[in-house]
Parts: sequence; C-alpha cells; structure tokens
Amino acid sequence: MYTIKETELNAHTYIITRFDRAMLIDPSASYEDIMRIVEARSIDGILITHAHSDHVHSIHLFNCPVYVSAHDAALLFMDEYNGYYPKKAPYKRKDLNIVIVENQMKIPFADQTIECISIPGHTKGSMGYLYMNQLYSGDVIFYDDVGRHDLYSGSLVQLKHSVETILKLSPQTKVYPGHGKQATVRDLKNTNPYVQKWFNKQRQK
Repeated sequence: MYTIKETELNAHTYIITRFDRAMLIDPSASYEDIMRIVEARSIDGILITHAHSDHVHSIHLFNCPVYVSAHDAALLFMDEYNGYYPKKAPYKRKDLNIVIVENQMKIPFADQTIECISIPGHTKGSMGYLYMNQLYSGDVIFYDDVGRHDLYSGSLVQLKHSVETILKLSPQTKVYPGHGKQATVRDLKNTNPYVQKWFNKQRQK
C-alpha cells in the first residue's frame, strides 16, 4: 500500500497493489505522482469513499471503472454541494465509467476481493473499503476526531452508527482515513475522544 499524503487542497490518495495490478482510492493527487507509484501496473479501478472535491479531483484521468455508492455518484455532479462551487468539477459524466457499489458488495482485485462497507454520516453515500486488514474510511473517522456531519447529506445519527460499525471490526484492522494519520481499531477505541464520549459509557453499563 502506498500513500500520497494530503496537501492543502487534496486528501490522501491511496494506492493498493497486488502483483501487476493496482487500485486507486480517492485519487486527488496529480497524474504524474500517481503514475510514479503505479509504474507498469494495470489500474483495475478507482474506489471513491465519498464525492467531495478533495477526494475525487483526478478520477477522470484514468481509463478504468469508478466505484462509488449511488448517493455519492449523484453528488459527483452537484458542484454546489461537493466542494467545487463556484468552480466546476474537472470531469464530466460521459467520461466516467461509473459502477455503483452497495454494502457488502465484493470487488475482485487480482486473487483477492475488496469488501464495500456502507458508513454514511459524513455524506449519505460514504463507503468504506476493506482489503485484507486495511479499511479505507474516507472522512468518517480520524485518529482523534470524526468527520463533519453538517454538510449536504450528512447526518450525526448515521455518523455515530457508522463509527460503531467500524469499531466492530477486528482490533488489528488498520484504518486509513482521508486526512491525518492511520490508526488501528484498537487505537480508535482507546484514544479517539468521540469514541470515548459516544460509546464507552454504554460499554460500562
């Protein structure tokens, strides 16, 4: 797994590889930076955790399927809500090979699969992608914070439920967020203040 770290305008871009294959997760880094890592590998697809501009800015630069939830497939083209306004998104619908994903759907990747986990709250269609023991979680939860729920299609109720969904994964699962540093599920349980506030009292009852 490779990370192109976030900049002021763009979130982390993750690249997972298996043999001669690659999968891009939230590609917002430049084409050149991404291809330096991909090299001669074939890009099997793009996984979108959610359709905010800082996570999708380079999705039109690659000829491959773009996996995204139905709700956030619509958000891709709603510039007034996805972060591009007053500018326009650099991609057009006709240029994207969109594949709609749903909860528990499995995407083939070389000799493995990537499981889609619905984790709404930051956006209605936020999706996590579980590959081996790695969860790519977008902007739902961070090492010491959680994602905003006050933007278009966000929901605090859904966000809490999605955080709880993540906490049910194996404690050793590595969580790779859209911003900031990675954590394990165990780390989140022990150090994240929102997890402490929302769930620890429940566990003590």
